[in-house]
Amino acid sequence: MRFLTQKLLALAAFAAPAFAGEIAKPSTDSTDNFQRFSAVPVLGYTEETQYQFGAMAIIFFKPEFEGGKASELDLSFYGTSRKQVTGSISPKFYLLNDRILGNVELHYEDWVGNYFARKNNPDIDDYRKFDRQTFYLKTHINTNFGTKQWHPDFKYGLFFEFNSTNIDFNNYHYHGSIEEPENTDGWRNGIGYHLSIDTRDNTNWARHGYLVQWGHYFYNKGLGDYSYTHQELDIRGYSEFIWNTSMAVGFLWQRVDGNAPFDKLAGSDGLKRFRGVEKNYFYGEQAMFLQVEFRKKLFWRLAGDIFFEGGKTGDYFSDLMRNKWHRSLGFGGRFALNKKENLYARCELSWVDFKNVGMTMYVRDAF
Repeated sequence: MRFLTQKLLALAAFAAPAFAGEIAKPSTDSTDNFQRFSAVPVLGYTEETQYQFGAMAIIFFKPEFEGGKASELDLSFYGTSRKQVTGSISPKFYLLNDRILGNVELHYEDWVGNYFARKNNPDIDDYRKFDRQTFYLKTHINTNFGTKQWHPDFKYGLFFEFNSTNIDFNNYHYHGSIEEPENTDGWRNGIGYHLSIDTRDNTNWARHGYLVQWGHYFYNKGLGDYSYTHQELDIRGYSEFIWNTSMAVGFLWQRVDGNAPFDKLAGSDGLKRFRGVEKNYFYGEQAMFLQVEFRKKLFWRLAGDIFFEGGKTGDYFSDLMRNKWHRSLGFGGRFALNKKENLYARCELSWVDFKNVGMTMYVRDAF
């Protein structure tokens, strides 16, 4: 049950209604009753941080044209009774009649992490604690300029990351056999590109369509303190299922080459790919994930999901194919922050490797 207490126990976010602001006008225009914002309080407890408290808010902006996509501004802040803090500002915007999509994440945290060593089969009870201070800015820009006429669903774009991280293992005593990783502190700055074909009807809760995306990101000592590359192939498919249920299937392959920090190698993230574990619970130079999920709206602002996930890592492709799969079976509840945009907050329980229970809370779908 260790992962259950490791994760944020944020049930208050689902027990209490979200605050939602709307505007109303005496007209039949489709932009009437447009929801301006949504806010959710979050309370919890973990072994590393003790009591946690904070809030999350999302501000919505009207589309540029009728039937267009709404831009969003995500704001979140959490603190703990151990004087740890984390906060993020993340705008998601559409420009030029939705021809340009941008995602920006500005994030800071002073938090506690656990290091399980670099391997596919970690011991859940053998780990080293560390303090992590991180500040980063990530940007994804997508557009279909010049390609819409021959393939309207094809998009290309740029990726930027500016990341400064300091990790300290010295504040915690450890008597096991796990040694500290070599690559920890410093700037991890990179630039890259991604190519995609995206036919999804909605990026928050897709009910039909598919996404195929290739990303290639370059980190160089000319920009920061490390030189490595990150490649990934992301494939997702969505369809309607029985009883008005949505089915989602996902595949992700990652590869990292070069002198990468241990926390930037390929592996589990605990929120989207292989939920219910800590970030980098298992990791290596390559990783592979398979996911299947069934989602269903229930009543009012409530919905639910059940899912199955598999994941594994290895330092070489032969290792990746040979290594054992981690498996996870789970279910969760969802609360609609914006029904029109199909934007839900979710809280999920996972039965990891059919031995340990983990909990995850996040906004938007895992994939």
